[in-house]
Amino acid sequence: MAKANEVKVAEKLADGLNDVTFSPAVLANYIITHYPIYTTERLMELVRYIIEYGAIEMKKEWEVNGRTSNGLLLADTLKDILETI
Repeated sequence: MAKANEVKVAEKLADGLNDVTFSPAVLANYIITHYPIYTTERLMELVRYIIEYGAIEMKKEWEVNGRTSNGLLLADTLKDILETI
């Protein structure tokens, strides 16, 4: 069975993010300067969902393990901020 396009993109993104030479700043700059605004809009939509689901994961981790990560704490804080705007 063929993988959904979203799964393929997620796997490629995860592979890149797990490479120690990967620079998020370079990727962000490249996307902003080389792709149309629509691409940025879709990327921001993805970021919003990452924040939303990251906040949910943070609460699970905290309740189950009594600990979490800085990234998940940031997601929880950003979710609260996004809800105010």
